[in-house]
Amino acid sequence: MRKLLPLLFIAIGSAAIAQPCTPNPLYADSIFGVWPDTTTNFVWGALGEPYFQDLNLIVPEDAGVIDPNFSGQIIDSVAFTGINGLPNGLIVVCASQTGAPCTYITGQLGCGVIQGIPTEFGQFPLVLNVLAYTTFFGNVIPVPYSFSGYKINISQMVNVEEIGATGLAQVRNVPNPFAVRTQIEFQMPRASQVRVRVFNLLGEELWEQTLQGKAGMNRIPFESRDMPDGVYLYKVEAGKEAHTGRMVLNR
Repeated sequence: MRKLLPLLFIAIGSAAIAQPCTPNPLYADSIFGVWPDTTTNFVWGALGEPYFQDLNLIVPEDAGVIDPNFSGQIIDSVAFTGINGLPNGLIVVCASQTGAPCTYITGQLGCGVIQGIPTEFGQFPLVLNVLAYTTFFGNVIPVPYSFSGYKINISQMVNVEEIGATGLAQVRNVPNPFAVRTQIEFQMPRASQVRVRVFNLLGEELWEQTLQGKAGMNRIPFESRDMPDGVYLYKVEAGKEAHTGRMVLNR
């Protein structure tokens, strides 16, 4: 088993300290979980290249959501204790909501970041670990919980010509399914004009936006408005390349 890397402490005090991340409001309506989920999973990285992956999480009020044995017990807070299996060179930093290391309060959207420069390549299965604190008959009890099924892929090298030919990468919408808002995300090796469209399954165009995409990760917000629940298609076009994906609206 690979080592458990400790989370770096982000102090909250009288001095103004820049937080490493900002919670993504797209997840504010969720009940409990960590995002991205294991279906979306984490972005790929390259050996010796800077890596960044945002994490978002919401703490449930009822401890029974985490462990049925504690159903009805109120959670005070959750501490994010680390990730098993991170490749060497990567660490996790977090925007703690209390004075304790990487601790989050019930019902508030929190965030963290996996970052660094990986010094080894391969596929790395990950396990995210938390401790939920609840009071049981007057005693504070930590309830451990793990999120498995995650992975990070680190490639051995980056072929610039190959990336230039591929263009669009990591195209997806997050969250998916979604209730009101989602973000259509994609990566590009260089700045380029991008056209993003949404269609119903009959091929009727419902929404369109053209923008100047930047090198790196791009995020385009999309709101469902008065659209009925169902499956929709989105298309991201840059130059001669295009990617079509499916997203599910479920209120």
